Amino acid sequence: MGKYKKHVPDGVEDCLPAECYIKKEMENALRQMFILSGYEEIETPTYEFYDVFQSGVGSYMQESMIKFVDSKGRILVLRPDITVPIARAAATKLLDNTRTKRLFYIQNSYATAEPAIGKAGEFTQAGIELLGDSRYQADAEVIALAIRSLLSAGLSDFTIDIGQVAFFKALLSGLDLQDVQIDELRHAVDSKDMMAINTIAKRFMIDGELKEKIATLPNLFGGPEVFEKAVGLSGKKECVDAVENLRNVYTLLSSYGMAGYISVDFGMLHDIAYYSGIIFRGITPGLGFPVVSGGRYDELLGKFGDPAPATGFALGIKRVMIAMERQGLLKGYYDTDTVVSCDMASSKTAHAYAEDQRKDGKRTVYSAGLSKSELMELKAETGAANAVYFDADGNMGRL
Repeated sequence: MGKYKKHVPDGVEDCLPAECYIKKEMENALRQMFILSGYEEIETPTYEFYDVFQSGVGSYMQESMIKFVDSKGRILVLRPDITVPIARAAATKLLDNTRTKRLFYIQNSYATAEPAIGKAGEFTQAGIELLGDSRYQADAEVIALAIRSLLSAGLSDFTIDIGQVAFFKALLSGLDLQDVQIDELRHAVDSKDMMAINTIAKRFMIDGELKEKIATLPNLFGGPEVFEKAVGLSGKKECVDAVENLRNVYTLLSSYGMAGYISVDFGMLHDIAYYSGIIFRGITPGLGFPVVSGGRYDELLGKFGDPAPATGFALGIKRVMIAMERQGLLKGYYDTDTVVSCDMASSKTAHAYAEDQRKDGKRTVYSAGLSKSELMELKAETGAANAVYFDADGNMGRL
């Protein structure tokens, strides 16, 4: 008994004051940016019925869910993803009278922990969902806001890779493959694992020209010159349309002055199965996983009874903090203005003074009964700019 009372479970951690300060400051900056951009905050439950995630999220996410059973024997899961619950809420409660909604969230998600940095079992995500707008301009809006979000958080050295799931799906159209088989092949392409691509293609009896086209995808990345290469890879109308959609988004983002942050990658394919069109992922030096990811998921809301186009992104708060720490960018802590103490005979006066300071917006630490030397130690400990002491007669002095 008590073996683990001094420990936390795998995948979770305490957020101590200095880190918590930076985390909350980042969240507040993102919340303000989302609000100023016209988005409304939404919260979904910490746990949902397993049925909510049974389809449309990909086999990898299903395997990573933390599941439990309620008192009625129903399977519940801690939410592994926030987009799916928002799609549920929007389709059942929000889109009756309006077809366009801009929503944002700052919430925790949960998954079975993996033994790697940034692969926690509990993680805070900040993100947006733009619902009811199928235009490429909406995708550009979302990607531009993702870029502004990273900049607002304090990260400046990053690249947003943009790709097209619809191009990949169009390449495979006509093949008799199950969703789980497509997921397996998609993961191999996304990982740029040529050996796995060849093995899977052989197992699924994909050969000849189509196999060569699929094997080309991992190397189909770069600048805007990649668009013509993609068109040359497949002349299918669906493939050409997907390329033009991505080109239009790139052109619009370039007009915003954001081309320097953008890279095109047709071999980038998310593990999550609900994406249907443009996808993107934010990468920063020194980190082996994305700090932000998102894309278009036009088919997801229909699974909850009210079809509507949708696009959005999720930013990993902890991942951004890890990146900033490695780049020497993490800084800041509470600024304490004044520490106050007193002889106990003047505690009422000293307390009233501290309250007046707080009303003026000044962070003030009040600790009655300290000696002057102890007050100076408190000043040094808190980094306060001022120290104020009230003597037994209620006279105020600065130390």
